[in-house]
Amino acid sequence: MKRLLLVALVASAACGGAQPAGRLSPNDAVIHVTSNLADAQVYVDGRFIGAVSLVKAGIALDPGKHRIELRHDDYFSRYADLDLQKAENKQLALDLVPVLP
Repeated sequence: MKRLLLVALVASAACGGAQPAGRLSPNDAVIHVTSNLADAQVYVDGRFIGAVSLVKAGIALDPGKHRIELRHDDYFSRYADLDLQKAENKQLALDLVPVLP
C-alpha cells in the first residue's frame, strides 16, 4: 500500500490545538490542492484525507501514480490522475460545479 502523509497542521478538538500529522522525507512529492469550495472533501487513491481548508500546507505522497478526488454533496466530483516524481511540488486546482436541482 502506498504511503501518504498529511503535511498540514490539523486542528484537534480533543487537545484544543494544532499538531503536525507527520514528517516529510526527501523522496516525498507534495501536492497543494485548491478549490472553489473550502469544505470539499479530498480523497487520495480512494482514501479520505480531509477538507480542502485543512490541507492548505499540502499532502505528501510517495512518488508514482495517484488519483486525487474532490467531493461535495451538492456538487459534481472532480478527479485528477497524477504521476508524481521524487520530491516534486505540485499545485492542483480543482473547482467543483453544482448539481442542478
